[in-house]
Amino acid sequence: MKTEKICIYTCITGDYDNLHDVEKDEDIDYICFTNNHTLKSDCWQFVYIQDEENIGDMLLSRKIKILGHPLLEKYDISIWVDGALQVKKDIRKLLTTFCDLENYSMACFRHRLRNCVYQEATACVIHRKANREEIIQYLDFIKKEQFPEDYGLAECTVLIRRENQQDVKDTMHLWYDLLCKYVKRDQLSFPYSIWKTGLKICWIDLNVFDNPWFFWYAHKQKTEKKTARIFFGNYQDVYTDVYVEKKMELDGNICKIKFVFPRDYSKISINIGQHFGKVITSLKTSIPVKRISAFPGISHSGYTVFDYDDMVLYFEGKFQKNQKFEVSFDIRKFGETKIQEVLEGIVSEYYYDKIIRDNMINGLNKRCTELEGQIIYLHKEQENSLIRRAKKLCGQQDIKSKILKKLIMKCVKLN
Repeated sequence: MKTEKICIYTCITGDYDNLHDVEKDEDIDYICFTNNHTLKSDCWQFVYIQDEENIGDMLLSRKIKILGHPLLEKYDISIWVDGALQVKKDIRKLLTTFCDLENYSMACFRHRLRNCVYQEATACVIHRKANREEIIQYLDFIKKEQFPEDYGLAECTVLIRRENQQDVKDTMHLWYDLLCKYVKRDQLSFPYSIWKTGLKICWIDLNVFDNPWFFWYAHKQKTEKKTARIFFGNYQDVYTDVYVEKKMELDGNICKIKFVFPRDYSKISINIGQHFGKVITSLKTSIPVKRISAFPGISHSGYTVFDYDDMVLYFEGKFQKNQKFEVSFDIRKFGETKIQEVLEGIVSEYYYDKIIRDNMINGLNKRCTELEGQIIYLHKEQENSLIRRAKKLCGQQDIKSKILKKLIMKCVKLN
C-alpha cells in the first residue's frame, strides 16, 4: 500500500457546508469538487463542476460522492468524506489497521445505531430525513426483491474504495440509479446495492464521528421548522403506524403544541425540528406523564440543548382516546453566562461518565484475563484427568475399555 496513489475527496455544492482545513499527509492528494467559487483553502485542490443535468445541488453532490469523477481514475484508492468532516493525519494507518484492501474492494464504517434498512427507513420518517411516500415506494421495491432484514447498514459519511475495480463501479452505478429513482437518502439504497451486486465490504467497527482520523462539524442550518410531527405508539411500521403534523404556536419564547389522541396510547414522540444554538427550558404538559426524555439533545440542570439534528421529545404515560394534550416549553438562544454554566456541567458529566466507563472497561479486561487463566487451568486439569483415565484402561483388554480409551485419546488430541 505504500506505493499506491491515494486521494481524499469531498464535494460542496452551494453553501450547505463550510470547507474545513485538513492535517495533510504529504503523499495524499486532497480534492474538493464544487460549484461554489467563493470557497478558499490552502489545503484542498479545487475542481469546479457544473449542474449540466439540472439535478440540483443536493443530488449533484451525491452524484460526485457515489459515481466519482474522471479525475479520480488515476488513483488506486479514493476516500470520500462528507463536507461536514475535518480530516486528520495518518490516514494510511486507518487503511492498514482497519481496511483490508488486499482482500476487499471497499471499506465502510458500520452505522453506530442500527443494522437494518427497514429500521433506518422508520428513523428517516421520525427524524424527517425523507418523504414517507418515497420511502414506502422504495421499501415496496426491495421487499419484492426479497432483500433481507438486518443485512447491515453503513455510515455513508466516509467511503473507502479501490477506485478502478469493476465490482465497485457496478455497485456505485446501481446505487446512484436507485437514489435517483426512489428516495434521496443514500443510506437506504447502499445496502441493497451491495447485496444485489455481491460486493463484499470490509466493515470498520469504529464510530465514524468519534475516532482519531475524522472530526465532525454540524451542517449549516437553513431554516427552523414551524411544525411538529407527532408519532403515536412506538412507531415501527411506516406503512400502518400513525403520525400527524401540527403547527408549533409561538408566543414570544413560549412554544405550544396541541393535539388530540386518536386512541389509547402509552407512548408518544414529538419531533420539534432543528433549532441549533437554542435551548429548551420549563417544559410542561397539560396532563401528568410518567417520563419525558429527548434525543439527540443534551440535557443538564433543567436545560435541554439542541443538537445538530431534529430533536424528538418522548413521553410515557396513560393517554386516552379523544383526550386533548398540550405541551409547552420556553425555547430561546443561550445567554453567554448560561452557555458557560451548562457547558461546564456537560463537560463535567462527560468526564465523570468517561472515568466510570474506563474503570468498567479496565475491570472487564482484568476479569477476562482471570477467566482466561481459569479456562486454561481447567482445560489442562480435564486433559490430565482424561489421560489418567486412559492409562488406567491400558491394562484392560475388553472391547468396551479399548473403545473408551480411543475416544478419550481422540478427545485429548482435539483439545
